[in-house]
Amino acid sequence: MTKLLLFMAITAITWPVFASDPGQRDSLSDARERNQLQRDISSDRATVTERRQALERSQRRDDDFDDRLRHERQLERSQRQLEDSQRSLRERRRDTSP
Repeated sequence: MTKLLLFMAITAITWPVFASDPGQRDSLSDARERNQLQRDISSDRATVTERRQALERSQRRDDDFDDRLRHERQLERSQRQLEDSQRSLRERRRDTSP
């Protein structure tokens, strides 16, 4: 009788291990893979976002540089025009002076 009770106790304790469905293990594995894929996708999205932001910052710096360069060229052009005007005015004054 004690052997029977002992057998039944051991069977009751180990039953979930022996009776587990192989499909259940597969579904657990699938769930783990699915979770890993979701983490990978989230990480990829974060990486894409970071790269996009870095590219936008780089483009802004390039645009700012182009604007400064354009402004400098405009200033140089204006400076040359001013110098030409002053030179022309001096020449006219010299030509008209007695």
